[in-house]
Amino acid sequence: MRNLALIIAVASAVMLGTTFTSCDRVEQAFPPAIKLDTLLYTGATGNLWQDYVDNEWPDFDTIVNTNPFTNALVEDFTGHNCSNCPAAADIAHSLYESNPTRVFVASIHSSNVGESPFQAVNEGQGYTVNFMNSQGLWLGNYFGQTVQNSGFFGNPGGTVSRTREQTDLFYGSGFWSTKVNEVLAKPLAVAMKAHVNYYDATKAFYLHTEVEVLDGSLETSDLAITAYLIEDSLVAPQNVQSTFTPDYVHRDIMRGTLSGVALGRDLMSGTEKNGKYYLDYSYEVPNQLAPVGQPTAYNVSNMHLLIFVHDKIEHKIHQVLKKKIY
Repeated sequence: MRNLALIIAVASAVMLGTTFTSCDRVEQAFPPAIKLDTLLYTGATGNLWQDYVDNEWPDFDTIVNTNPFTNALVEDFTGHNCSNCPAAADIAHSLYESNPTRVFVASIHSSNVGESPFQAVNEGQGYTVNFMNSQGLWLGNYFGQTVQNSGFFGNPGGTVSRTREQTDLFYGSGFWSTKVNEVLAKPLAVAMKAHVNYYDATKAFYLHTEVEVLDGSLETSDLAITAYLIEDSLVAPQNVQSTFTPDYVHRDIMRGTLSGVALGRDLMSGTEKNGKYYLDYSYEVPNQLAPVGQPTAYNVSNMHLLIFVHDKIEHKIHQVLKKKIY
C-alpha cells in the first residue's frame, strides 16, 4: 500500500529521473517540482505522468473560491463505549444540518490520554469495530496531556475550530452552538481552494490545495495545513446511555490524516508563488471500517475530506473546507 504518501516539495526539477521542461501551465498552476506517487494516476494514455501534468493538474486561477467566508470545524472526541457521547454527537450533527456548507464535524475516537476503555475494541461486550487511528490517538493525548489549559479531561470532549472558551480549548457540547456562531462571524483570515482528482482503477486520488493568508498579522511560519479523511454513516454498535445499541449510525468518523502526521504539514513546506502556498497529496482510499476479523467493503462515496489551516502555537483553525473525493 502506498497510503499516506506525503508529497514532498523538492528544489530540483527532477521527477522519476526525468527533468520537467518549463511551460506556461507549470509556471502558473503549481510548483514545477513535486514528488508524489505518480503510479496512482490512470489517464487516457495510461500511467504517463506528463499527461496528468498537461491535462489534469488544476489551474487555481480559473477555480472560483466557493468558500469566501470563515467556516467552522467541530472536533468531537468520542468513543463507541462512551455512554454520554451520542448526545454530544447529536449536537454536533445538528450544527452541521443547520449550516451544511459552513459547519463540518470530525468525530475522533480518542480520549485525553489516547486510547481508553471508551475506544478499545471489546469483543466480549460487542464493541468489535476499531474506530481508532494513530493520528487521532496522538491528538487526544496531545490536547489532553501536552497543551496547557486545554480543558480536555475525557469523553465526550470537543472544540470548535480550536478556539478557546475563556481559558479552555475544550468545552462541553452545550457551548458548541455559541462558539460556532462566533467562528462563522469572523472575517476570513485565510483563503483556501482545493481540487481532487480521483481514479477508480487505483482507488486513489490526488489532492491539490492553494492557501492565501489574508490577515497580515498571522505568522505564516506558525501555520500548518491538515487534511482529514472522513468516513460517514457507518452502522455499528454504540453504548447509548448505558444501553448496548447494535444499529447506531456513526457519523463523520475521522480515519486519519493524508500526511500521516497528526498536526499536518507546515505551510512553509509548500511552494510559495505570488503570495500563495501550494501543497499536494496522493492517497489510496481504504475500505470501510468493519468488525474485527470480518471482510470490509470499498465505498468511496461515503468518504470525504476536511482540509484546514491552523496555528501550531495558538492551535486555532483559521479556515476549513469540505471536499468530496468522488
